[in-house]
Amino acid sequence: MSIIQGILLLFIGFFIFTLDKKQENIPVPTVLVFIGIGLSFVPYFSSIEVTEHMIYHAFLPALLFVSAYRFPAEQFKKHMGFILFLATAGLLLTLGILGGVVYAVSGTFFSLSFIGALLLASILTPTDPVSVVSILKNSTGNEKIADVVEGESLLNDGTSIVMFSVLLGIYTSREEFSLLSFTGEFLVVSLGGAGLGIVFGWLMSKGIHYTHNKEYQVMLSIVLAYGIFNRQNTLEYLV
Repeated sequence: MSIIQGILLLFIGFFIFTLDKKQENIPVPTVLVFIGIGLSFVPYFSSIEVTEHMIYHAFLPALLFVSAYRFPAEQFKKHMGFILFLATAGLLLTLGILGGVVYAVSGTFFSLSFIGALLLASILTPTDPVSVVSILKNSTGNEKIADVVEGESLLNDGTSIVMFSVLLGIYTSREEFSLLSFTGEFLVVSLGGAGLGIVFGWLMSKGIHYTHNKEYQVMLSIVLAYGIFNRQNTLEYLV
């Protein structure tokens, strides 16, 4: 993607968000999706390739950081039991249902084993509704729903990553399922990620407290958002 293409895409996004601030009833994520589909048919933009590295290392750290930073701690404490249940047992139940549906459909259209169907479901199950939380709040008028969905989306990565790695090992016949191994890996990834967030978040709060320059505070936030994300990736690879 060239610099000119990137600037044009940013301008389109800025224009849509400006309309949303003026009208307050535009579903920005949906509009941007349809605009992106339309631009894919424009020859000038057809050469743009959205890669895994672009999504995982450029977009996700900032989106997840902003979502976590804005998520009120009191709401998490208030709905913690429900959020934790959805991010663990709820995700596993959804994975089983979706995997069963994919396996049943695969018998008609293509050949896929049950483990392969579960592996595909482990990729599709985790939700990241960072960009649609505002729509939930405006459409339902109930902030509890949006808070629970947003809180669950911030915690379900630990479950989904462990399930994907375990199912991938079984699918490639490298290992058998072990409840002890699954539990240990899940605790390391989830608790380790939470521990890293708490430690670096505390360090950032101290840095902001001693830094009264707003420009430096913004720079510190950007460093934390991308730095802690890479640390979490390192932890996952070690596990």
